[in-house]
Amino acid sequence: MSTNADLHQRRIAAIPRGVGNSLAVYAERAQNAELWDVEGRRYVDFASGIAVVNTGHVHPHVKAAMAAQLEKITHGCFQVTPYESYVALAEALNELAPGPTPKKTIFLSTGAEAVENAIKIARYATKRSAVIAFSGGFHGRTLGCIALTARCSPTRRASGRCCPKCSMCPTPWPITA
Repeated sequence: MSTNADLHQRRIAAIPRGVGNSLAVYAERAQNAELWDVEGRRYVDFASGIAVVNTGHVHPHVKAAMAAQLEKITHGCFQVTPYESYVALAEALNELAPGPTPKKTIFLSTGAEAVENAIKIARYATKRSAVIAFSGGFHGRTLGCIALTARCSPTRRASGRCCPKCSMCPTPWPITA
C-alpha cells in the first residue's frame, strides 16, 4: 500500500514545483462530497476539482451518461469531426442562459483556455488591445493568464512580462486566505 509520504516523494521526483497542491494527502477514491486518501482516512471534499464537480464524486447520473458516451465516441475532436451530443449540450446550455439575445456555447478543456478565449473576444468586441484584471485572482498558467494573475509571482518572475498591455488593478473587495 502506498502512503501519502511515499507518494509525495515520488511526486517531488516526477512533477515540477510549478504544479502546486493544496493538500498533502493523495486521494484514492471519492463518493458524493467525500474522499478517502491512500491511507484510508476520510475527508469532506470542499474543493471538488476547484468547484467544478458540483454533482459530487461518482454521481450515478454522471456515471450513466459517461458509460453511454464511452460506447459511442471516447475522444472526438469537435473541431475536426463534429457530433450531435456536442451540439445538443450547447443548445441546452444556451436555453438556460438568461437574457433575450441569442446565445452560443463553446466547450474548452481548461479554465485557462476559457480565459484566453475571453481575452480574444473582449479584444475583438472592443477593438482595444489592453486588458485589465483585478489583483488577487488566479486565471491559469498560459502566458495570457499569467499576465493577468497576481498570485503567481514565481511564475511571473521567471517568464517576465508575458503580454504587453495587460495590467493589474487593485481588487475592489477584500481577499482573505
